[in-house]
Amino acid sequence: MPLLTAFNAKRAEIGTKALADALGIKDSAVRMIGTGHYPNPTAILNQFARQYINVVVCPHVGRVIERVQCNARSSAPRPFGGLSRLIWWEACQFCELKDNKP
Repeated sequence: MPLLTAFNAKRAEIGTKALADALGIKDSAVRMIGTGHYPNPTAILNQFARQYINVVVCPHVGRVIERVQCNARSSAPRPFGGLSRLIWWEACQFCELKDNKP
């Protein structure tokens, strides 16, 4: 997961304590996320991405997308001409990341 790689790189750069303080979590949570032992780190990784690299993990597709793409999809008018595009758009309308700006 590229986001986890970026998380670990930032942790190596600024340290566990500084990253934990910046994200508002405990040092142990940072260590557990870094080693892959934290249960469901999606919310924390989303917060990290917004703060440091301007990307988010899209809950609908389960992969990293750029914040610009997230905002464009969530604020676009209702699409036509494809069920998959409509389903993604509808998911964006109720997403926790909608209209969150970095």
